[in-house]
Amino acid sequence: MRDRLHHRLLRLILILMVMGAAGILHLRLGATSIDWSDVRDAVFRYSADMPVHNIVIEMRLPRFLAAVMVGAALGLSGLLMQGLTNNPLADPGVMGVNAGASFFVVVGLAALPGATLAMIPWLAGAGALTAAGCVMLNAGPGSGPSRLVLTGVMVGALFSAMTTAVLLLDQQGLETLRRWLVGSLAFDSAQMRRLTLPLLALAGLIAVANIPALNLFRLGERSAALMGLDVARLRLTTLCAVVLAAASAVSIAGPIGFVGFVAPNLARLFFGTDFRWLVPATPLLGALLLVLGDIVSRVAVRPLELNTGIVTALIGGPVFILLVLRRVR
Repeated sequence: MRDRLHHRLLRLILILMVMGAAGILHLRLGATSIDWSDVRDAVFRYSADMPVHNIVIEMRLPRFLAAVMVGAALGLSGLLMQGLTNNPLADPGVMGVNAGASFFVVVGLAALPGATLAMIPWLAGAGALTAAGCVMLNAGPGSGPSRLVLTGVMVGALFSAMTTAVLLLDQQGLETLRRWLVGSLAFDSAQMRRLTLPLLALAGLIAVANIPALNLFRLGERSAALMGLDVARLRLTTLCAVVLAAASAVSIAGPIGFVGFVAPNLARLFFGTDFRWLVPATPLLGALLLVLGDIVSRVAVRPLELNTGIVTALIGGPVFILLVLRRVR
């Protein structure tokens, strides 16, 4: 038992070390590569008169922080959704939550008079909640994993089609939001990070508070209820945490998919099924995956840049298909 604890602690420390290395690479690599010494000087001896320092501190460091926040939010929301539905294929993107959040943001910005950036998290939250509710209601109680996934894909496709229809009526809006709707960290702003950080922190607190209940829920809904678990309360609070985390991610970077699917499955591979380890490990893995994906998006076709959502889809899509085929077998 003690050896297992030590191994898990070592794996957690290793993830943190890899995250630190990925952060340094994120600051160094981009449309133009910056020497290691310049990155070090920019971090520890920043000078506003040095153009290289401005690139590192004013452009790449905020983008790294945004990647960490979005990746952690996607990882946490994916883990909670998978725990709530007992479905390892669940993900805010696959289940239509991200598409619902994006639709409400687009409609709100286009239709509401005097819409500002401060409204985006609330619009995204309302859309995420609506999409999650539609999936749960259409799938029905006690639905299996396959039906939940199919219902989520259907709801996501519906919201995506409605978003496209709205943008086709506003060509200027389509041009402005085209990259954001694919998922990109290029539109990050300090104001949006400040607005969404409390929402993400609240989602994390709810997840930590629900760890014992989530572990009990793994035994099955009926068994957990017989052992005294308030299933309705668990579902309500966990769904709130999913909505808060997914809305935070969409507000900052748009609908980035598959990170919330891959990160929880990787966490189970390294740490097992105990939510005491999954809750802290999955956001870290989600953040690491998105940081690495953002690095690839900036260096793959230099000096041009791919959307981060395209890179995560190219990596996460095959993993999703392999896991589906494995479950079918």
